[in-house]
Amino acid sequence: MTRPSFSVDLSQFNVRIARAHLKKQDLLDVEGPGALVLINGMRTRVPVNLGAARASINQHIIESTDTTLVDDVGPEVEYGPYLEYGTGIYAEEGNGRKTPWMYKDTHGQWHFTRGMKAQPYMRPATDEDGPQAVAAIEAALKDKING
Repeated sequence: MTRPSFSVDLSQFNVRIARAHLKKQDLLDVEGPGALVLINGMRTRVPVNLGAARASINQHIIESTDTTLVDDVGPEVEYGPYLEYGTGIYAEEGNGRKTPWMYKDTHGQWHFTRGMKAQPYMRPATDEDGPQAVAAIEAALKDKING
């Protein structure tokens, strides 16, 4: 199951970045405000009764050099994608299990299910809050370059 992705093209700033001689930490500083916008957006949209999922939404730097930064923003809980895309017969694009199953919850109770409907929170956050994330990155980059 793939996670939604959101990328920011900062190619328009390449010349200014080169002139400013930004380093790895500078790029981390610039990216942080944008990631925070997305983290907050996901946390406000994740289903209310799942505090663990909400608390697990963070950022993880995948690649960081003086010229490149790749960041992963999303939940750390293993069931995060299942909330986003659904499971079983309710999974988006028919990607779920077609037969019912039983599972034991944390209290030792058994439950029968055919799956769970999708409760998207990552995609709406990137779709709706993406422009604010880009604006936050642009503002931080301008401050870093001009400051």
